[in-house]
Amino acid sequence: MYNFLKTGLLAACAIVPAAASAQSLTVSASLPQVHFWVGKFMDPFVDAIEERTDITATRFYAGELTSVGRELDALQGGVVDVAVPLLAPYHEGAFPLSDVTQLPTIGTTSVTQTKAFLELMASDVELADGKTFYEYEIAPKNIHAWPVATTAAYAISFADVEPDGADALKGLPLRAGSALHTIFLDELGATPVTMPSSQSYEALSRGTINGTILSVGDWKSYSLQDVLTYTITGVAVGHWGSYLAISDEGWSKLSDEQKATWEETAHEIALQNAEAIEAQEGEVRSAAEADGSSFVDIADIAPSLQDAINAASVNTWKRWVEQTEADGHPGLATARLWADLTKAQGGELPEGVQAFLDEGM
Repeated sequence: MYNFLKTGLLAACAIVPAAASAQSLTVSASLPQVHFWVGKFMDPFVDAIEERTDITATRFYAGELTSVGRELDALQGGVVDVAVPLLAPYHEGAFPLSDVTQLPTIGTTSVTQTKAFLELMASDVELADGKTFYEYEIAPKNIHAWPVATTAAYAISFADVEPDGADALKGLPLRAGSALHTIFLDELGATPVTMPSSQSYEALSRGTINGTILSVGDWKSYSLQDVLTYTITGVAVGHWGSYLAISDEGWSKLSDEQKATWEETAHEIALQNAEAIEAQEGEVRSAAEADGSSFVDIADIAPSLQDAINAASVNTWKRWVEQTEADGHPGLATARLWADLTKAQGGELPEGVQAFLDEGM
């Protein structure tokens, strides 16, 4: 079993009395069931937990109990016991290190980055004040958390626009879903427009924005295959990572045996989820191509645009580290650890990133 108890959860659990009877949990998703973190992670996970333990769950979908970016409030306030996914990047300032999975990479997939994310959460590398990633990012929030699968590679996609060079992006309004995407688009010279993916269809249809940064497999959740016509592939604008999270109160009600099964199942379903996400990525792309959408490898686009994307990728790593450090968090140590974990899974870094990490600030 993949052992997340390295994070110190074993000691915390040892002082909690075992649950004397079956437990009923309220499980909430802020996203619709069609989303791959809901239908292909939350549902299979809860199904498995109910089958393997005497835990029962009442499920709520599509923001019935809590909306995007309010999952942590709902957990801490006792509105829900379990949130999946907990969308960390939408909780501004609450999860300062979790955006690290969104740093640009090359040759990475949902499978490779999910494995790296699992390793990050289990890592015993101290980042600051003697704390690991889990101890710094998760434990202080009165929750217990595990990764859901990361998305497939985030791509730059356009609606009725085919940029013929770097200048074509100057001032172009493109959707950014996180602070890190905002950095990347700013470095490209585009105009970042921050909004949830759920608002993208209308904005693209009306021409309020001309494109978005999103994984292709994610289009299905928002019907974006109907409006996106041109996508640059071959470089990942990172991979969005999110969490399966349970409140400390909910966790304390579980027996040691239930907790062990929970952890093992979370790891198992995350890897299954990653495989499903990659499969959906291929299915959505094939369907979009059949409908006339173009997918162009970065090696085949204008040289000026290639150079701009690589420079933006490197500068995104730099600016994220610098801003995270300026806010008092261990950005450089986290970026170095993520880079090592990414390369251990066969991924590559944009040219110039490793030199920056080696040199430091």
